[in-house]
Formats: sequence, structure tokens, C-alpha cells
Amino acid sequence: MSGDSDLVGDIFGWIGTAISTFFYITPVVPFLKLIKGEMTIKEVPGVLLICTFMNCVLWGDYGLLYDRFLQYFPNGLGGAITLVWITIYLIQLAGRQIGFALLYNAILIAAVVGIATLFYFVVPVEVTGKIVLVFNVLMYASPGEKMVTVCKTGNYNLIPIWSTIGGTACSACWMIYGIYLQDWNVIIPNVLGVLCSIVQIVVYLIYKRRYKDDVKKVDEEETGEENGKASEE
Repeated sequence: MSGDSDLVGDIFGWIGTAISTFFYITPVVPFLKLIKGEMTIKEVPGVLLICTFMNCVLWGDYGLLYDRFLQYFPNGLGGAITLVWITIYLIQLAGRQIGFALLYNAILIAAVVGIATLFYFVVPVEVTGKIVLVFNVLMYASPGEKMVTVCKTGNYNLIPIWSTIGGTACSACWMIYGIYLQDWNVIIPNVLGVLCSIVQIVVYLIYKRRYKDDVKKVDEEETGEENGKASEE
């Protein structure tokens, strides 16, 4: 590749890094609602968190194998941030029993570190590339589990829209970065990531337009019930 191509690739890599950071931070909104009791644990995309964490760890490994700073740095940062969300998720899932949550977290970290070590020292880089490709696709597609429920209930709020928008922009930048690297393991999952994210955004907009008043009414009724219980106590 020419020097100009490298420069353009690096620019999109840095843009992708910035957007990736935004993507990893966006769960702060639903988690604040969860902590305040405005959301239930079932509304938090736990599968997405696990897939994102595994995706970060394996892409970090892949970047280290090729000595690509723009791959291992953002994924290391993303893995650390996502681990914070997973910890909060497990604490809430365990009924705020912090001891059990930390135990589950320790088991998860040990398993992931073991897998990462295996991929870095034992598994051939070509195989690692194909496996991280799969996890990348799973990360972007995982909110799809909520889409089935959205189609059944009309509750469009189950789709994490800001994470999805961030994921679309993130995938687009990394897709362009992969094109300049001529690395299909980077290109393919991010093309699919863009498509998956666009589908989720379209579904969100369709159901928001169709069921906005119904969802608002349900939220108001639930809020009224909670306030009634609080006043009784």
C-alpha cells in the first residue's frame, strides 16, 4: 500500500477508535436506569455484553499478533469498560449480592484470560482471525434477540438504539480500515455489522412510529403503580 493509503487507513482507524469508545460507553444510560429501578434486569442485553467482551478480547489478541496498535488499543479499552458493565449486570442479576456477583465475574475473567492466552500462543493467526470474525458478527447481531420480542409486543425500547447507532458508525469505519489493510477478517464482520445495525434501526423506527403512544401509556401505568405502592408503604 502507498503512504497515502496508509494515512487514509490510519485516519479511519482513529475515527473508528473514537466511535468504538462511544459505543462502549453508551450502556451507561440503561445501567443508570437499572440502578434507579426504572428498568428491569430482563431489559438489559446481557448476551450483547458477553459477546462484546469476548469480541474485544479476541480482537485485542488478533491486533497484538499483527502488532496493530489501532486494533489492540481500542479493544483493550473496550474490554475494560465492558467488564464494568458486566460486573454491574451480575450484581443486579444476583439480587445485589455482591459476593456472588464478584465470584461469577472472577470465573468469567479466568475463562476469558485462558481463552485469550490459548489463542495468542497456540492457535494459528489464520484460525484466530476466522474465530474473531464470528464473535464480531455475534456482537452486532446479538440485539436481534430483542427484535423478536419487539415484533410481538411493540415495545421498541427493548432495542438499545444509541448502542446500535454507535455500532453502525463503528462498523463503517472499521470496514474502511479493513479495506485499506486488505484484511477480509476485518472487512466481512463489519460489513455484516453495518447491515445488522441498519435492520435494527429500521425496526426501531417502524415500531416507534406505530406503538409510541401505547408504550408511553404502559410506562405511565407502571410508574403510577410503583408510586402507589411507595405511598402505601
